[in-house]
Amino acid sequence: MSDVQYDQFLSRIYDDAPYFGQARSREPELFNGFYFKHLRDKTRRVLEFGSGTGMLTVPLARAGFLVDSVDISSSMQEVLAGKLRAEDSSVAKRVRQLTADALSYLGEEPYDSIVMPEGLVIALPDRALQIALFESCHRNLRKGGRIYADFVQPRYKVVYEQKLQEHTRFRTRDGDEYLLSVTFRNDRHSQVEEWDAVFARKGAPERIAVTVSFRFLFHSELQFMLERCGFKVIEIDVNHAGGLGFAVIAEKV
Repeated sequence: MSDVQYDQFLSRIYDDAPYFGQARSREPELFNGFYFKHLRDKTRRVLEFGSGTGMLTVPLARAGFLVDSVDISSSMQEVLAGKLRAEDSSVAKRVRQLTADALSYLGEEPYDSIVMPEGLVIALPDRALQIALFESCHRNLRKGGRIYADFVQPRYKVVYEQKLQEHTRFRTRDGDEYLLSVTFRNDRHSQVEEWDAVFARKGAPERIAVTVSFRFLFHSELQFMLERCGFKVIEIDVNHAGGLGFAVIAEKV
């Protein structure tokens, strides 16, 4: 299966798939509450990097925020577009979808706020790329503007054992049932974790296999990277979403 075909497949089942978007889809308030607690000004546009299927985008728009939604995946943007079509027209009009790379994106004018939900930071499995993302945030913010981001913490059982295999079943909203097998591999030196994921749909012979990589960050390195890129760390919440992840606020100095 090509990268494009897999991107289309994952975008379609993302909200329902364990280890991917299922937890956030089922409990959006648990993950999104951080953003609503801290974001205030609805009169200026919020820049969202890595909007994915819009699990933060749509709630922000419903609440009256204006959102520039940036994602490199056209398939993810198509899913978000479908969600927006199901909303009231006043909600859809608050979102401007932009298929672009967050690392090279440059807005028409500086933003007051950048939000990065769903683990965009760790989805870049290389330290240099993560720094490039924070540099892009710095470039797109006015002085005093802030980053708001969240991402999951590593599963320490995987870190300890270095390799772990798990199996689970799930059903999509379209009624398709899948067996998902994931082999986790962790490199303690690079902090990169690879997932070999195999999706087998019930009643279909085809199996969809892919490897995705993440580079997890710990508190001290995250703070160091942000300060190196011209930010002052305001808050790092290591108990975000009931301890499932980190949430960070950083201000451009």
